[in-house]
Amino acid sequence: MMARFTRLLAHLVIRRPGWVASAVAIMTLVLYAHIHTLRTGTDLTGMFGTNDPQWRAVSRIGNELGYGNQLYVLVLAPKGCADCSGPMEQTADRLTAEMTASGLFRSERSGLSEAELLGMVRLFSWNFPAFADAANLAALRDRLDPRQIPAHVRAAATELVTPFSTLGAGDFVADPLGVASATAGHAVGLGQFGSFDFNWGSGNRFFSKDHTALLILAEPRQPAVDYRDATQVMQWTRQHIASATSGAEMRAAGIRAVAAGAYAYSEEDHLFIEKNIRRVSMVSIVGSLLLCLAVYPNVQIVLLSLLPTGLGILWTTGIASYYPGEVNLISLSFIAILAGLGDDQVVHFFNRSPQEWAEGGSFNEAMLRTFETTGTSIVLCILTAATSTAALACSGFKALAEFGFILTVGIFMTGLHTLLTVPALMQLWGRYIQPLAPRAITFRFLPGVARATVDFVGRHARAVAIAAAALFLLSLGLLPSIRWGGNFVVESGVNSPALAAQNLLASKFGIAGSPDVLLIAGNEQEVLRRAEQLTAALENYRQEGVVQSVFSPTQLLPSIATQRRRAALLKGVDLEATARALKGALAENGFRLAPYAGYFARLHALRQGAQPLTLEDSGAYLPADLMANSIRRAPDGGYVAAVAYYPARPDATEAIPVSVLRQWRAQYGPFVDFSFNKIDRDLQSRVAHDSRRALAWTAAAIFLILLLTFRRFSTALLVLLPIIFALVVTFGLLILAGHRFSIMAVTALPLIVGIGIDNGIHLVRRSLESERNRILDVAKASGAALIQSNLTTIVGFGALMTASFQPLAELGLVTSIGVALTLAGGFWLIPALLHLQEGARKRCPPAGITRA
Repeated sequence: MMARFTRLLAHLVIRRPGWVASAVAIMTLVLYAHIHTLRTGTDLTGMFGTNDPQWRAVSRIGNELGYGNQLYVLVLAPKGCADCSGPMEQTADRLTAEMTASGLFRSERSGLSEAELLGMVRLFSWNFPAFADAANLAALRDRLDPRQIPAHVRAAATELVTPFSTLGAGDFVADPLGVASATAGHAVGLGQFGSFDFNWGSGNRFFSKDHTALLILAEPRQPAVDYRDATQVMQWTRQHIASATSGAEMRAAGIRAVAAGAYAYSEEDHLFIEKNIRRVSMVSIVGSLLLCLAVYPNVQIVLLSLLPTGLGILWTTGIASYYPGEVNLISLSFIAILAGLGDDQVVHFFNRSPQEWAEGGSFNEAMLRTFETTGTSIVLCILTAATSTAALACSGFKALAEFGFILTVGIFMTGLHTLLTVPALMQLWGRYIQPLAPRAITFRFLPGVARATVDFVGRHARAVAIAAAALFLLSLGLLPSIRWGGNFVVESGVNSPALAAQNLLASKFGIAGSPDVLLIAGNEQEVLRRAEQLTAALENYRQEGVVQSVFSPTQLLPSIATQRRRAALLKGVDLEATARALKGALAENGFRLAPYAGYFARLHALRQGAQPLTLEDSGAYLPADLMANSIRRAPDGGYVAAVAYYPARPDATEAIPVSVLRQWRAQYGPFVDFSFNKIDRDLQSRVAHDSRRALAWTAAAIFLILLLTFRRFSTALLVLLPIIFALVVTFGLLILAGHRFSIMAVTALPLIVGIGIDNGIHLVRRSLESERNRILDVAKASGAALIQSNLTTIVGFGALMTASFQPLAELGLVTSIGVALTLAGGFWLIPALLHLQEGARKRCPPAGITRA
């Protein structure tokens, strides 16, 4: 069937080369015209797919709750500047005003207004029953005790000092009893504005303790996980920072500003990965071109050898512009890989056609025989290589699936141009100028290398087989000692501006790294109740020193059940007597009672049993962007709440063990735990699972293809032998070298199987074409093409090793070594074994055959 297919292709190319070339030209123009619509997917959540619960949570956290979407701008004064507050505040005010006008930000601030601070005071002073607990009950009762009220009012009237002392008299009007000083112990959630303590500041501005830094907190409208939007935000911010600090006054004061946080890292990571993709693509293309120039004897063959690669990349890009319509930061590496794989099969065509022509007959007859022999092997190799990439295309990890799909398309496109475009152009060249196929060998020095190698194998076949077996067994014994490590995180270098800005943010304001988040969904009271349970559980870890701080929406809004339970603790407190005592004390100290009318009305409502606080009620007291950062109403009508905690060790990969989180889910109900460390762990787990499955599917499918092709189990096993040898020995050699493997090493395995099988297919099929074909002669005839095709593949994957992005480098390293060892296995091991078998047949001929 496969031979019939290649024969049809041969007749089409030989009889209608002009039609083939015209069709290819038209299709090339059509695809090229559509390439500009190809998008680069930059949203990390999109790379995981919409069916992944972890990344649905990431998207919800980013888009709905704003976690990870905070942009920090530090306005900095030079060390030792005694009076730089004014210029710092001017710079901050200008930047926040420009942020508001830009439309890029949901919120931005460098401090709190007096009205916002008074609202925070009222939340705790006007709703104190909701925040009473055993820890503050004694202090709260003391504040409400009619006998103590005169002394408290006299002290406040004399000093007007409260925890919110910058408000002066306004604070005293909002909280004449000073109950906020007792109940605000629950107000650590106020730090969720920037995850730092407001008491570090000065006045209502977010100044650092040493007063040399003023912090602007901004929340852009687009999430930081989208590289394109993050880059846009950072470019805008840098331009306006430069403008705001370029004035003469600011330069004289030495004021400068830097941006920090997730957006700075996102932009830097994007540029880092793009730089790596450009580098490896250039190395692969230039390396393959130089190799072709060194190997092929004339420019025409060089150009024809590069044609499947160039058109394959162009057609693949054009098809990708239709579907899936975008490439991600992983699948972009297909250019570097196809640059190495593109000429893998055409070299066998170039190698076989002059050999067939030298046997006699016309150029067309030689082309037809080449199609019937090597053409069939090429089709088979394309199927096996595409099988491995198609297995990756079935991955659950969307980025890996797109990578596999695009590579599969690319392999078929390069195969199409190998079997149609290149032979058609050779026919046209032969018709109108002269036959292109030389009567001499196609390659320069590679045939000599092949002959020398095969002669060595022929002389020492037994030693080669024994050495290969020993190396295989040694590597097999080393496999249990594999060391796993590495991650998918882009590791910033010591000169990273984003890292320097983050270190500055940590030293000035204590904002170090990103929190771990427990995300809860449900109705309002359900999420508050479960958030309280998780907060209490995390509090135990905080007391043990494992967790540094915990931020929960229930610190600002307890559930109704908790509010009622806390209000019951104040049973017996006579709020009417409290109100009378307060009125008397205020009048005695010369205060007018009219400004306190609102507070007295609130005491009266509490005495009558006021309704518990709801999210809407709390929103009336607090800045709009504070509660929304921890609990929000979702578009579907439910609520989403986030309990965030900071590990005591910023480098801790698992502050709360997975087993504990699993136990909490059983106790308190479902939630999604999110952190960047967990993303990395889940990503590695997903890639490992998908890669192992791809390897199993690839091995099974290729073995089935080989059985159907060769129809003998022993022959199929012989073709697979170099692959088994290469997989085991690759890991063995890297273990001996002390290499620490990452999960991308597993991703390389199906690629090694699908690509490395080509060597065995070409050798074994050619040796089976005739009983007169001795394996050593076959290896000499095909050796140059085998070496050249493997060298370009090694160059393509080896280019990935130049990446400073560790997963790409790991994929390149393991695949390059694996392909090199499949060449060694195919070029040494198969000839050695078959040569020994041929010798055994000669020594022991079948019965009835006389020994010559």
